Formats: sequence, C-alpha cells, structure tokens
Amino acid sequence: MIHLRKFVILSLLLLLLTFGCLGGNGSYGSSDIYPVSDSYQTKESALSPAYSLGGTTNSVTYVTKEGSMSVKVPEGTLETKFTELKNKLVDEGATFSDIRYNEYSDKKQYTLTLKVLPAKFESINSLIKETGEVKDMSVQLEDVTQQYTDLQTRITNKQIELERLRALYNQSSKVSDLLSVEHELTRVETEYDLLLQQKIYLDSRIQKSTIYLTVYEDKPATQQLIIPFEGLGNLFFGAMAAAIAIIVAVIGFIIPVSIVVLVLWFIYKKIKGNKVQTSKVR
Repeated sequence: MIHLRKFVILSLLLLLLTFGCLGGNGSYGSSDIYPVSDSYQTKESALSPAYSLGGTTNSVTYVTKEGSMSVKVPEGTLETKFTELKNKLVDEGATFSDIRYNEYSDKKQYTLTLKVLPAKFESINSLIKETGEVKDMSVQLEDVTQQYTDLQTRITNKQIELERLRALYNQSSKVSDLLSVEHELTRVETEYDLLLQQKIYLDSRIQKSTIYLTVYEDKPATQQLIIPFEGLGNLFFGAMAAAIAIIVAVIGFIIPVSIVVLVLWFIYKKIKGNKVQTSKVR
C-alpha cells in the first residue's frame, strides 16, 4: 500500500513537470512569433526617412561624376572616326551638346559634351578608348550629399513659410496688412523658385554624368609649314606698318619743333646783330 502511494505521487510529479515544460515552451514560442521589440523596430523603420543628416545606416550618398578625355585618331580619319563614335554613343543612350569643330596650325579637332547615366560611365569610357589613342583622361567625383540635403531642407522650410503667408493673406482684412503680406509673399516665392532651380540643376548632375570629349588628328607636315610662313609674312608686314607709323609720328613731331627752333634762332641772331650795330655807332 505504501509502495502504491509512492508510485502515485511520483507519477503525479512527473505529469506536473511535463505540463510545466510544455507550458514554458508554448509561452516562449508565442513571444518569438509576436515579439514586442521586433514590432517596435518594424514601426520605426517604416516611419524613418530614406536618408538623414545624422549619418544612419540607411543614409543615401549623392555623388556627381565628371570626366574629360582627349583621343587622337590617325591622320585623315577624323570625320569617319567621329561619326562612328557618335553613332555608338547614341546606341548607348548618351546625349550630346556643344559640338564644335576647330582647326589649328598643327591639328584639327572636334569637341563635345556628353551626358550619360552614371551606371554606364565606365563602359562609355571604354567605348571612347577604342576610337583611338587616349592622350589625356581625368575623372572627378564630388560628394554633394550635404549640399543636396541642405537644399531640400531649405525648400521644405520655404514651402511651410509660403503656406503660412498665404493663410495669413486670406485672413487679412486691412489693406495695409494685405500689402505687407503680399510683399513678403513675393519675396519668399522668389527665394523658393531660386532654390528649386538649384535643386533641378543638382539633380541633373547627379542623374547624368558629364564627359568632356576631344577627338583630334594631326595635320600633315606639308600643311603645317604653310601656316608658319603666312604667320611670318603677317608679322613682317605688321612690323613694317608699325615702323612707318613710328617714323610718321617722329617726323610729325620733329618738323614743328625744328621750325620753332629755327624761328627762335633767327630772332636771337637778329636781336644780337642790332646790339652790335648800336655799340659801333656809339
């Protein structure tokens, strides 16, 4: 009978321990599925901005990229190479502006400005290198994150200020108050428009990278010799004209001075001669 009681007690204790463990595991599983801390973090991340001035891990960096490149092509191939390069750049989605042709004593060249997507900057540079021999190349990166965020903050503040001024204008009844608010409203609107223009320009620099490109070819030696002789001829005739102008100026100065000196000398001799005669008479 005693052994039976011990067996029952031990069985009850085992059952209580088993249900206690199950209950503990169930509560832990519930906390893992619906954790308070996780739900709080999810809410905060949903409300947080895409970037901030505080330098958080979610901050966005705005960078502008500009490059310049000078490419030399073989003599007599400038037109062909330049046309082929333009067609390839169009296929890559690049846009052109400020295309110019210049001819100098030793070379002739095309210059242009390219606008490309930042993601294609390197591939387009490689494409340009295939056109000829790269003589000069540079790439500049500028972090404009602070400038961009500051500009966006100023625009937001101007929007709030405009809304307040417009509400105040609608509530004003006195003519003097209306004129005062209208003057202030015009000033803030002007500043707001200027900030928007700055942001548009900065957006364009961020969204499209710039490449300043020069494609040129050397002139043949026979053509290069013509220009120096022409330059020497122009220099010679220019020097001759300058010398003649100097001579004319000198003559124009000397002749009047000489005439004045001769007149004075003649008067002096005349006066001196009269004095000599007067002394002899005495």
